[in-house]
Amino acid sequence: MATQKSSASRAQRNIREKNRRMEMRDLLVKLASLIPPQPSKLSVPEIVYQATSYIVQLQKKKESLKRRRELLGGVHASSSRPRMLPTMNITNLDSTLEVNLVCGLTNRNFMLYEIISVLEDEGAEVINATQLTEGDRVIYIIKSKAVIPRIGFETSRIQEKLLELVL
Repeated sequence: MATQKSSASRAQRNIREKNRRMEMRDLLVKLASLIPPQPSKLSVPEIVYQATSYIVQLQKKKESLKRRRELLGGVHASSSRPRMLPTMNITNLDSTLEVNLVCGLTNRNFMLYEIISVLEDEGAEVINATQLTEGDRVIYIIKSKAVIPRIGFETSRIQEKLLELVL
């Protein structure tokens, strides 16, 4: 009798464990479907890492959009004019990069050296940086070249980092 009870309880434990593994596999498949598509099949730790990285990225984007919405709807305290939303244009010509940034005087929350730091962090050597003030606008023109010309720049990454900085 004792062996029948122990074998029955072992069978129940095995069934519970099998059900737990199936549920974990289903949850992992759901998680993997929520992250951006990957070129190859990922292991369980890689899926969890990618998912957490993606969540952090989405949180940063949410904060950036929240700040941008506040800028669009905000009015400077000493003026009744609405704030000017920064505009940016990045031109990549082989191993040279030009960043043109226009923002209002009232909503500048960054300095020129911070923009230059982002470019340098991404493998650019600044050749020329100009800051002009015209009316209630500040215009930045930054020209740079790739430190290693054959590698060049990843323009989308530079633009993403600069947008995080200026918004």
